[in-house]
Amino acid sequence: MLKKSILAAAGAGTAIALMSACGTATDDAQTQPSATPAAAGQVELGTRDTAVGTVLTDGDGLALYRFDEDTPGSIRCTGPCAEIWPPSLGAPRPDATLAARTGATTRPDGTVQITYDGHPLYRFAKDTAPGQTRGDGIKGTWHVVTVDSAHG
Repeated sequence: MLKKSILAAAGAGTAIALMSACGTATDDAQTQPSATPAAAGQVELGTRDTAVGTVLTDGDGLALYRFDEDTPGSIRCTGPCAEIWPPSLGAPRPDATLAARTGATTRPDGTVQITYDGHPLYRFAKDTAPGQTRGDGIKGTWHVVTVDSAHG
């Protein structure tokens, strides 16, 4: 009983702290311009020139990869694999040159993963800055997605 009371009190305290952090905006905050975020659940796609060519990138400018063991309708990178190679989740929001080649598929856990030319897309956890392509060629099955800049 004491344990339940302590947990209830801790939960109430957390709720109060969270609610107080969501207070009203100040005049200063209201006058600051805000960036226009992507629509909920959408991921911006673009390209970036790198040492390996023009690569497909996400909204953070990080390179996107494909996995040779994925096949149409079968995503093989799940569990621990997806921790090293996080799937690019959401609906694609490509620039005009990429639109015809992007799509989405449903992962085994029910989430939606972005595809390019039918290949599910992933990030590499060790790429920490735009322009890095450290995952290219790992185990001979992971490849950065390159695009023909003239044709998207």
